[in-house]
Amino acid sequence: MLASLLLLCCGLATSADDALPIELIAHRGGVVDQRLIENNLPGIEEAIRRGYWMLEVDIRESRDGHLVVHHDADFRRFYGDERRVADMTWDEIKLLRSTPGDLRPLEFAEYAAACRGRIRLMLDIKGPDHSQAFFSTLIATLEENDLLDSAYVIGTEQSRKLLLDRAKIGINPRKLVDHVSGGEDVGRRYFLFAHAKDFEQEALELARSRGVDIVPSINTFHYPVKTNMQDAAADITRLKKLGVTRFQIDSVYEPLCREPSTLQQD
Repeated sequence: MLASLLLLCCGLATSADDALPIELIAHRGGVVDQRLIENNLPGIEEAIRRGYWMLEVDIRESRDGHLVVHHDADFRRFYGDERRVADMTWDEIKLLRSTPGDLRPLEFAEYAAACRGRIRLMLDIKGPDHSQAFFSTLIATLEENDLLDSAYVIGTEQSRKLLLDRAKIGINPRKLVDHVSGGEDVGRRYFLFAHAKDFEQEALELARSRGVDIVPSINTFHYPVKTNMQDAAADITRLKKLGVTRFQIDSVYEPLCREPSTLQQD
């Protein structure tokens, strides 16, 4: 099926010497390092200062229905508290303080307000499924901050369905073929999103021919600890040679994305 669809595709610009601008999406809410924790205001500010194009933000729900910006199901990392987000009220959550930074977790409304007019969002909405009130609040917050139309959405299947045609939804190469075969306007509805190793030239050509944004993810959990920098560098260099210019990354990989490709041209 993919081969037949590619007969309709245009050629792929593959020269690494084209020097196309690189657009980076900060995984886990901003720049994260020894000083900066995930999903909080200092990381947002540092990402904006460095010229990131978008932030991937993790959204969970507290016991009393607040939208909490946090990656893990519990607060052990950074906050030293084993309780789960879903088991705590917002009044309990806002008393937590991080190490480093001495910061409390953010509500999504605070996070969105810090991004308004400055940077776009990729929404990673964590499970389990949520109520209609949760999504009503989410959409209202995005609209209030002019962030909905430009947003990307990953996360639960529920969130992808409810936000379809309100924002662009992440799909993998196999689903791209299915949606193209079904006659959908894939360029308007979706973006191609998967681990970098899962991107092959055929999928890139199909996406480009249909106006679909291309976003490989380069995250630390994709690679063995001992070789993560080398493996990430190989993926980034290969994809840049294929003309990819947009990456969702952990900030440790930022230099690899911004430096010129080290691959020799064939």
